[in-house]
Amino acid sequence: MEVEEFEVASENIVPPFEPKDIDIAIEQNSLSTIIGMIEDKAIDMNTEFQRSGNLWTQSVMSRLIESILLRLPLPVFYFDASDDNRWLIVDGLQRLSTFKRFMIDKKDKLTLQGLEILTDLNGKTYEQLSHILQRKMARYQVTTYLIKPGTPKRVKYDIFRRINTGGLILTTQEIRQVLNQGQSTDYLNKLVKDSRFTNIIRLNDNRMQARELILRYLAFSMTPYQEYKNPNFTLFLDEAMENLATLSQAQREQFENNLWKALQVCHALFGEHIFSKSILDGHKRQNGALFEVWTVLIGQLSERDIKRLLSSKYQLIKKLKSLLKTDENFFKSVSRSSWGKKLVIKRFETIESLIKKYTS
Repeated sequence: MEVEEFEVASENIVPPFEPKDIDIAIEQNSLSTIIGMIEDKAIDMNTEFQRSGNLWTQSVMSRLIESILLRLPLPVFYFDASDDNRWLIVDGLQRLSTFKRFMIDKKDKLTLQGLEILTDLNGKTYEQLSHILQRKMARYQVTTYLIKPGTPKRVKYDIFRRINTGGLILTTQEIRQVLNQGQSTDYLNKLVKDSRFTNIIRLNDNRMQARELILRYLAFSMTPYQEYKNPNFTLFLDEAMENLATLSQAQREQFENNLWKALQVCHALFGEHIFSKSILDGHKRQNGALFEVWTVLIGQLSERDIKRLLSSKYQLIKKLKSLLKTDENFFKSVSRSSWGKKLVIKRFETIESLIKKYTS
């Protein structure tokens, strides 16, 4: 099942930052230096936090190696060098993965194929190149742009979003994973892999869609919808991701327990139509807005109220269908471009009133 995608409205563009906050250095490095850093794990190739590192075909990777041997210039590489001992890749993951597979890896090594000029090298591995060609690769100069320590995280988010120009651009959640490694990512990873989530929400998390769903729940668990003031929903989730690292163990457990409770109740209420407008049109797509509002509000209910809600299941569903059909603003609030403050408040207030109707 897929997540219903939301268009990014102009009001959700991240506010500009001060140019003086940008601190990026330009360096020339030999390819042998870059390879050494990958071997020493000084360049973070842990692609769980990014796109898959091996998306290119062997022919595309081979032509990259051919370009180096022909001394053709490559696009620049961008790294977050906040930690001088461990650079994070901002742009250039596929090229770096190609270097690693050709020059470092012992298993599943890259064998050159489909070369258009150096055709005599087709079928060869790095070890089978002449020493002259190996030295030529080692001396090859690459241009690296380094985001320096002290650069505000808000600036980093924007740099990541502007710079990613490869064949598969990082999603907003993948960027959050890159910039918040540690407690925040560990907590999300734990929740998204729990069977109490995966047994109900069967969603491919390759692009971290499932993690963003859970983050939406956590964001409004930490910040009640009545206090939602951020005109930019993307920025709101960015800040929520950072705030996960500040939660106490008791808070994490409470949010976790509320989520499992809400998922069970919502599954009992809606079955195959859980967190979807398919109760109207039959098109089953997970809806982030419905996920966040139902999980947050039901997770806060007492056992007594939950029993009342479940006993009124059919009346609740009938009323929900009616609201989706007749309340234009509510329908809009759980549809595309539903990130504005008024729409966030609208969906929470509507569902909260609906729940109160059948628990009072």
